[in-house]
Formats: sequence, structure tokens, C-alpha cells
Amino acid sequence: MTRPPRQPSAERRSRRLLAAAAVCAVVTVAAASVSVWALTSETGHAASVSADQQPAAGSGAGGAGGAGSGSTESGADGPGLLLERHAGAPRTAAALSFGHTTDRAVPSPGAPMDASMRLPFELGVPAEAFRVHIRNWQFNSEETFPTPVTITGVYLGEQAMSGESGQSGAFASTPVGVAGTANLSTDGFVSDWIEPGRFTLDAHTSYLLSLGWTAPAGAVLATNPGLSWLATDAGSSRANADGVQGAQSYLSYFDVWIEYEYSGDAPLLVSIGHSLNAPGNYRTDLFPTRGEQTAWPQQWALSNDAAAVSFASPGAETTVFGPGAAKWTEFGELDPDIVTIWTASNDIAHGRPLADIERDWGAVVTQVQALWPDATVYALTEPPRDLSGAAERTRLDWNSWLSLGPYGVDRVLDADYTLRDPQQPSVLRPDVNADGIHFTARGHSLIAGLIPAPRLAAAG
Repeated sequence: MTRPPRQPSAERRSRRLLAAAAVCAVVTVAAASVSVWALTSETGHAASVSADQQPAAGSGAGGAGGAGSGSTESGADGPGLLLERHAGAPRTAAALSFGHTTDRAVPSPGAPMDASMRLPFELGVPAEAFRVHIRNWQFNSEETFPTPVTITGVYLGEQAMSGESGQSGAFASTPVGVAGTANLSTDGFVSDWIEPGRFTLDAHTSYLLSLGWTAPAGAVLATNPGLSWLATDAGSSRANADGVQGAQSYLSYFDVWIEYEYSGDAPLLVSIGHSLNAPGNYRTDLFPTRGEQTAWPQQWALSNDAAAVSFASPGAETTVFGPGAAKWTEFGELDPDIVTIWTASNDIAHGRPLADIERDWGAVVTQVQALWPDATVYALTEPPRDLSGAAERTRLDWNSWLSLGPYGVDRVLDADYTLRDPQQPSVLRPDVNADGIHFTARGHSLIAGLIPAPRLAAAG
């Protein structure tokens, strides 16, 4: 099914974020572990927040960082940063990634591979149309793997709820076929558009995307550490079967994402950066995830009835998001309200000079401003990651430089202050520390709470 081309950005959407003040001021908010450098308030005075004005992420109307959140305003009776979007937007394009590929593997060196994989997900807005993308490439390096892979079927259905996490890996009812047999080319596979008459993706509903595939012995497949249920023993024929197929694993194959469109006035966020924007950690035995729903961008989207597109990739340095990178167009024509840039942790840990990180980070900001000139751009400071010596000094120097709001970013959010241990500022807080580098679902919730969500303003 071919859809008509989308209208230019200015005609397509009437909602916009409006910063009420034109001048930036540095503001530190020491409240319940949240600190931000903020835009000035509606009256031009610096906004301040007390601890009792900070709602928990996902609590009450607006959820994480929503209307009334202390991270965006100083309370009902005081001035605050006003973020507005106008009603009456037509369909907006978005994308849900299941985690970007960071490595490669030869999972079946001596025999053909016959497998299926189920991926859990949940949207913050109902999708009016969607299609599925599958690509065998390494997201960071953008290297494609020409191994012949045959997709034997793609299916989608509600997930049966089970256990404390609600994740079962089993379909609640017979899934709908999204695509049949197709070859996976180096450019990737894209299904037809699925309209509501065939299947509807509702908001706040747990789904499974399942795909089956075959590949010859020795096939090179891209991998990522995302949550999946994998069946590798003649699994392709059971991709749409009842019950759980395969074992739950923090390994999935291919770069898989759902392109979708939604109507209404829900804001769209794009997150760019390293693994702290993704759900994984090195101790999933102690701190399991719910897939992408655990990551702070999706927590923010679910709490605010919004959409979030992730460019996050574990292991990524800032240079991965250079102006010439193909990944900037991988998700099609986006028009976000908010873009977050959180990219420097791996640069720092790998010993890159501070001046080089600043230069390459500035190139990312410039690219974002060129692509999405109407978006509000937030940067985040880098929290501890068990560094010492020169690397730890670089992290502190980086955060000091970033606090100045370089390259015209609209706001700097102090993730370091939010996540560090007050008693030992070079390590993560005990209540969010998963493995010394990555944080738990609670840590993701705290970061989601830093991101303001636009309020709805009447059209005209």
C-alpha cells in the first residue's frame, strides 16, 4: 500500500513549543535530587522549585515532567517556564525502536538458521497507521551485512499479561499477519502500511511483535542487547504460535522498528545518545528490564501520552551522530517538539580530549538545529560511571562547560546531580545503581521526570 507524500513541516503541524522568555538564565534547582539549568520564566525571573512541588514521574495528570511538574515551573502561584503547543495538528510521524544494533554474531556457524523472535512494546499514543522495518546493519558504524536472510513472516498481537512484570512472551489471542515471506536486502525490509481496518495499535496496551526468519550456515547477523523471546530450533514456523516460544533473553537480532502515525496534539520527543538513553545494564539478573518501556524516553512518552523516538545506541560516542551519518534519515521525516542530546559518556571514558568532545558535540547540536529548527533542545550532564583520575576530571570539566548552555541549546538538565551519590559524587546513588555505569528503572524514571512536557494551548 502506497501512502501520499507528507506535507512540508510548516504546513503539516501547527503545534509548536514556545519559550516564554528569550534569554537563558542558569538556574539550579535543588529539590528531591533534581537540578536543572533552565530558561527564564514567563516574567523574566529565574524559576525555582521546592521539593514539595516535585511530582513523581508518572503520577497524576501530566506524568513525568508534565504540566504542573516542578521541573518546568515554580508552582501554581509563581512564575515558570511556559511550554505550549497548539491544538489541531494533523497526523504526526513517529517511530518506536526495539533497540539499536551494536554488534554482530554468527549464531549458527555449522547449520542453516531457522528462528523466531518476539519483542514487547507499548505506545503512549494510539497509532492510526503503522509499518514494520527490519535491517541487518550495525547502527553505530552503519555497516550493513549482506548475508542472505529470508523473513518468513511478521506478526503482531496483544501480549498476555503474566507475573509481576506483566511480560509473558505469549500472545493473548491469534496475532495478525503484518508481512509474509520476503528477502531481507542490504537496504532492509519494510512492510506495507497497516491501517485500523486491519489492526489498531492502541495506547497503553502491551503488544508483541514477532518475526520468523531463515539464514544459511555462517550468516552474520546484527545484534543488540534488547529484551526478546528467541526460538532457534525450527522457530520460524512458530512465530505466530500460541504460548511462549523460545527463551527470554537480553539478545535480539536485527535493527527493528515500527514507523507509525498518530493524530491529535501529543508531543513528540527525539532522544540522541549513548546507552543511558536505553534500558539495558550489565546486571539484568538483578535488575531486569521490560524492554524499551524501561528506558526513560519511553517512560516519558507513556507518562505524558506522547511519542518518543530513540536514536540511543549502547557504546556510541558523540562522533556516531556526525552530520554525515545515514542514521539521521533512518526514521523518515520527523518533526519533534523536543530533542534531547546525551552523548558524551563514552567519549570521556575512552580518554578523548575535552576539546575534541566539545567540538563533536557541537556538530551534533548544529545538525539537530538544522534538521528540526522548531524543536526545543535539551542537553544532559554526564553522571558518574566509576571513573577515576584524568577521566573523572574530564567528566567534571565537561559538565561545567555544558552548564554554560553552549551552541544555543535551550536548556541543560543536570542528570549528574540527579543520579550521583551525595556522599560519594563520583559514583551513582545506591538506589539507582545497576552496575556502576547504568541505572535501574527508578533511575530512568528520575530522568524522565526532568523532561518537561508541553502544555496544550488553544489554537489561534
